Amino acid sequence: MRWRVFVGGAILSGLVGASVAASAAAPPSGSSKRAVPSGPRCGGPDKAPGFEVPARRGVVPDVVCMDLQLAQDKAQAAGLGIVAQDAGGGRRQVNDRDWVVISETPPAGRPAGRLIVRVLAYGDPGAPAAPDRTAPGRVPRLTCFDLQEAQDTLQSAGFTTLASRDASGRGRHQIVDRDWTVTGQTPPPGGTWSKKTRVTLRAVRDDEASSCRRP
Repeated sequence: MRWRVFVGGAILSGLVGASVAASAAAPPSGSSKRAVPSGPRCGGPDKAPGFEVPARRGVVPDVVCMDLQLAQDKAQAAGLGIVAQDAGGGRRQVNDRDWVVISETPPAGRPAGRLIVRVLAYGDPGAPAAPDRTAPGRVPRLTCFDLQEAQDTLQSAGFTTLASRDASGRGRHQIVDRDWTVTGQTPPPGGTWSKKTRVTLRAVRDDEASSCRRP
């Protein structure tokens, strides 16, 4: 379930539950004609500097160059609220996958309770073209991600056939994905894979992942 509160030109967004579903509508037509400030030289979300970095509780993740949906997912994994502002005006971010983060406040690595991001629609001046999430691509490294964050990251890269299993061998079900930490994956990171590839994440409960302790 998603909640949104509109405050002026900003959208206060949050996510409830373990699964995240992207919205269906595209950003407003004609957005490429707007005069908007340029941002960093971003490619697809999987090229963002923080794409393969697990979130830490209470610490601002590096979400610049991620799509807005993944930025929200990262903020949730860190336990932060998030506000999105259109850098090109007062447009609403109806389908968060169609928007890219060009800046964040506070900067990544700072302790905080809330994150403010400025976004552009893909294709705006200063923004990259919309990513092709159907083209074969690299499987990200997801060790030490919480299980929900790992699934969100794979979906941002276009992988949608996902599974998880108990890495301890005890056959436990991952009821609340936020309570589990990824310790391995199949296929391994790297390579070039069809986006229809089944990606299986091996995970243990957070208190069992001694090599992945997060504050």
